[in-house]
Amino acid sequence: MGSSGENPYPGMMGGLHSPRIMRNRGGPMSQLHFHLEECYEQWRVLEKERKKTEDVLTKSYPGKRISVVTSSALPKIPPNPSRVDRLIVDQIREQAKVVSLLGKMERLRSFPLHANICSALDRHLEAIYITQARRKEEFVNTSNRQRQASTHFREDRDILLLATALRGLCLTTRKSRTALWCALQMTLPKSNTDKLDEQSTSEETSPGRTLIQF
Repeated sequence: MGSSGENPYPGMMGGLHSPRIMRNRGGPMSQLHFHLEECYEQWRVLEKERKKTEDVLTKSYPGKRISVVTSSALPKIPPNPSRVDRLIVDQIREQAKVVSLLGKMERLRSFPLHANICSALDRHLEAIYITQARRKEEFVNTSNRQRQASTHFREDRDILLLATALRGLCLTTRKSRTALWCALQMTLPKSNTDKLDEQSTSEETSPGRTLIQF
C-alpha cells in the first residue's frame, strides 16, 4: 500500500511476484492502492477535525459536556486484518463519533441541524457498508478460487469493485467533513463563528463551506 509495500490482502496474493500476474493486475491493484490511500487520508483528517470541533465547542460552552461517547457495540478489527478491514472498522467508529457530536450540537443550539447535514452522514455510513460488502465478496471469491485452483479471471473484477467502493467512501468522508464544519458554524455563538472563519481561511484541510449542495 504505502512505502512499506504491505499487502492489503494477506494470504490471497501468493503469486504476486509472478511477472505475468503483476502485468495483469497492475491496473486494478494500482486503482485499489490509490483509492485506499486517499480514503485513509480523508479518515485521518475527519478524525482531526472532529477533535478540533470538540475543543472549539468546549471553549465556547464552558461547563457543558462535549466529548463524545461511543457504543461498546461498535465492531472490532477482525483477526489477520487487511488494511481495508482496518479502514472499514476505523471509518465506522469515526462516523459514529461524528454523529454523536452532531447530536450534542443540536442540544447546545436547542434546534435541529439542517437536514442535509444528517443526509451526508447517512450517505457516509451507507458507503462504509458498501465497502464492507465488497470486501467480503472479494474475500469469499478469492478463498473459493484458491480451494478450486481456478484461474484468476474474475479476481480483477473483484478488486475493481472494491476500488470503486473505496472511491465512493473517500468522497462521502469528505462530505462528512463539510457537514461537520457547517454544523459547527450553526452551533457557535456569532462572535466565535467570526473568529473561526478567520482561522479556517488559512488552513489547507478546510473541507469547504457549501451547506445545501454537498
